[in-house]
Amino acid sequence: MLSRITAYIVVGTAALALGGCASNLSDAQMAEATGSDFQMGLIEGYKKLADMEAAEADWQDARYFADRVLAVAGGADVMPESPSARALPADAQLEVEIAQARLETILDDGGRDKAGTATAMAQVGFDCWLQELEENFQPDDIANCKAMFEEGASAAEEALRPPPPKPVDKGPWEIYFAWDSAAIDGAAQRTINTAYTAHRKFKGSTVNISGHADTSGPSKYNQKLSEMRAKAVYEVFTLDLLVPEDSVSMKAMGEDGLAVLTPDNTREVLNRRVVIHLSK
Repeated sequence: MLSRITAYIVVGTAALALGGCASNLSDAQMAEATGSDFQMGLIEGYKKLADMEAAEADWQDARYFADRVLAVAGGADVMPESPSARALPADAQLEVEIAQARLETILDDGGRDKAGTATAMAQVGFDCWLQELEENFQPDDIANCKAMFEEGASAAEEALRPPPPKPVDKGPWEIYFAWDSAAIDGAAQRTINTAYTAHRKFKGSTVNISGHADTSGPSKYNQKLSEMRAKAVYEVFTLDLLVPEDSVSMKAMGEDGLAVLTPDNTREVLNRRVVIHLSK
């Protein structure tokens, strides 16, 4: 959640009645904060900056920020101030240049629409920072304006950061077989289709197929049966789904790698299976 940095802001309308620009400042103070979150944030932010400068009798900058309020309220696209418009200390120019690049990136990436409040805070803070740097005699105000920019920019960047990619589904998927069978039934086909879809999304992946058998019957026969099961799945991928053969690997495990440890000559459906997983 965005916190409100107000330590450097002097709020009050009394200052608006002072100096030759009272009318301009009064109009700005009366401007309604309407429109998008970004526009409302700019109007409120620039109002406070105008108040602050008026309270210090800095009528030039008070009028500048008041003009920005009125421009935004009138529907104008108000861009951040250019650092070249201010006489900035030499030792601050690189830091400001980096900040300007961050702000421009936020604006270019849709910060006005996607993170309006935070982007407005960043822009108002940036303009405030430039103004205070030019004066260069109130270090607390410089620090507070910079902090306002940093907070708004960081929040906007976080809001604009794309979501992390969904983890790739690599399996494993398991297909089960009837006793002494290598037939692909409807459930097996649905599992194969799921693995195939994942393979299509996981570009460049290899489909790894391993066939297994339970311990019922001779181990040599079970080795052959596990190969038949693996080959049945392999052929669905390569012949029916047209996955290139060099993208599919197959091996027969026989009675090795049992899912459920059983004594010899034991029928166990969870061991009569083909395991599919993807790799790169």
